[in-house]
Amino acid sequence: MLLGVFAHPDDESYGPGGALARAALEGAEVRLLFFTCGEAGTIGISKDLPREELCRRRRVEAARASETLGAAGHRILGLPDRRLSEVPEEEGIRAVIEEIRAHRPQVILTFHRLGVSGHPDHVAIARFTQEAFRRAGAEGPLKLYEWAIPRSKASLYRGRRLIPVADEEIAAILAIPPAAMERKLEAIRRHETQIEFYEELVRIFGDFREATREEFFVLSDTRLPRPAGIEDDLFAGIADRG
Repeated sequence: MLLGVFAHPDDESYGPGGALARAALEGAEVRLLFFTCGEAGTIGISKDLPREELCRRRRVEAARASETLGAAGHRILGLPDRRLSEVPEEEGIRAVIEEIRAHRPQVILTFHRLGVSGHPDHVAIARFTQEAFRRAGAEGPLKLYEWAIPRSKASLYRGRRLIPVADEEIAAILAIPPAAMERKLEAIRRHETQIEFYEELVRIFGDFREATREEFFVLSDTRLPRPAGIEDDLFAGIADRG
């Protein structure tokens, strides 16, 4: 079982959506935890909607996107968007631990500790998740991965604010097969209030599928032996995907 922990609806699709879809297609149970409903969004029509209405719409979008990716379920905590860095540390950690205890994932997936774009909400989520993994103990998840952009790929994101990581940090490179890519793209389209971001990425990349046919991960923590080389499966070394 794989648990994805994110700040906002759409993080899962624009980020490691291919990995999430691939895991579901390969038989893993996938569940998603969102800390906010994204009510402070400023992309496209988001900036013109009252926060209550934007929250309502993004909750619907999160449900549709999660289903499209093949997730077995998702939960939105409803904490304040753009203010997760102000959430008491113990509250954030406890939320992730509760999700771990409820679903007992073998693998957890979240943002890189630098937040990929440096967004304070992303950074807070990575910190909460890393500490929750540590506290879960021997009965907790076996692996904690951080979705990241390696420095060698940073030039693809020209014009976007990005904090890449050294290529040497990357521990897993996942090829995204066509079926998983189609799910990822359809999940992105489900986030209708955020679709202008996708349109911008298409302008930047040209061929979006080709530019995102691989996703990259740092192995933040593990209870298994560290792999000698680059992994091509988030469940490598785990017999049962749950």
